[in-house]
Amino acid sequence: MNPPRRASVWIALFWLLAIVALSATATLRPQLLLQWTRYLPGRDKTGHFLLMGGFAAVSLLAFADRRVAARRVSALVVLASVTLVVIVEEFVQRWLPNRTFSGSDLASSLAGVASFGALGAIVRAVRRTRASRN
Repeated sequence: MNPPRRASVWIALFWLLAIVALSATATLRPQLLLQWTRYLPGRDKTGHFLLMGGFAAVSLLAFADRRVAARRVSALVVLASVTLVVIVEEFVQRWLPNRTFSGSDLASSLAGVASFGALGAIVRAVRRTRASRN
């Protein structure tokens, strides 16, 4: 089995940085970011679904099957870590100015993690099948 490529790790780290930047922007200048969500069907909830779901997929592709301290990181550990990041990100909003905790935002984010995590798992399975044929 081929280990994940280094580029996918950079993409996952960039995606996490984008989440942090968007969260900071929403805290410091909410109207700058939130004006764009009105163009999405489902508005803010769709943004949560896509942003956190995309992070789950790229993280799964980047980190699953990598070796850390002589052990392979499983897909389940990667998705559990992403889920923890998503939950912490939403709960931290309780203490930030101009932000509020929202259970429906959290649900949208977790639905994205589950959906895109499943897509990432499918992509991994297809890659493994192709690699085993060669």
